[in-house]
Amino acid sequence: MDISEILDLIIIGSGPAGLTSSIYASCFHLKHTVIGEHLGGQLQYAPHILNYPGFPDISGRELTERMVEQVNKREGKIITDRVNKISNYQIIIDNIQLKGYLAETQTGNKYFGRAIILATGTERRKLNIPGEVEYTAKGVHYCATCEQFDYEGKTCVIVGGANSAVQAAVELAQAAGKVYIMYRGDQLRGDPIWIEQIERIKKIEVFYKTEVLEILGDGNSVNGVKFKIRDDSSRGIKILNTDKVFIEIGGIPGTSLVIPLGVTMDKGGYIIVDDTLATNISGIFAAGDLVSYGLSIEQISSAVGLGARAAASAFAYLKQKKAPILWGQSHIKR
Repeated sequence: MDISEILDLIIIGSGPAGLTSSIYASCFHLKHTVIGEHLGGQLQYAPHILNYPGFPDISGRELTERMVEQVNKREGKIITDRVNKISNYQIIIDNIQLKGYLAETQTGNKYFGRAIILATGTERRKLNIPGEVEYTAKGVHYCATCEQFDYEGKTCVIVGGANSAVQAAVELAQAAGKVYIMYRGDQLRGDPIWIEQIERIKKIEVFYKTEVLEILGDGNSVNGVKFKIRDDSSRGIKILNTDKVFIEIGGIPGTSLVIPLGVTMDKGGYIIVDDTLATNISGIFAAGDLVSYGLSIEQISSAVGLGARAAASAFAYLKQKKAPILWGQSHIKR
């Protein structure tokens, strides 16, 4: 078999977790490659980020560029491609048998790695309605807690009814003039502490049994949503004027690659890991938004931390010793 590259570590996913794993893998002198289809991952959906330490206000695109610059400075390698399959594999080098994994990409390349960090994140669920793509980052957003606070005094619509939606509503209500939650169900599914706040904050109004049909705009920005309410006696299509639409209907974890290998998932489809971010399959680690909720809060800062930890754990697995503490130019043993 023609193998493109033989590596210590393959990092699958080029979002914050994957790129951070690469930076640390370089510092640990692990021969590795990052393979990802969409550079930056979900960062691309955030035009303004206010809660990442060291950057009071930065776009997702610029933060991605800075991370990539740092990966390249540390001589990390990023390949823009899609991994279609991971399988157990063995090779023999200098009469020594090495066990690991073969990653096969959409372009037909094959990479052997003794360990894998899966950092494919989650893909935000889409409404798939007219206007959603056209007005993304022009009033349509997928992360209320990531965006710049430019909604002060404005009207906001949140689509969804679980924790992410109700938390977003409480967050937005601190500055927005009015917040509407539009949910297909007949009751919100958030934790009681958040539901209590929703009921207490007068500027939040909930539309139940509601389906958003279209996002409206003037070509430059959002100015309304078209929707209908189930069981409404008028049975008519309604329009609500709004300045912002936040789509908070959850995400789909990118775990399909490791399901055939027997990696254990929780009931939500997220990967179960131990405190070293190791899965139940030897040599496979996970980092970022696809790990079980107890470790990831679907924020950039948590993805970065998990990416660093996964690289350190991969080093410990490959070298059979603890990873050194990295600080500037030095490696500190412990």
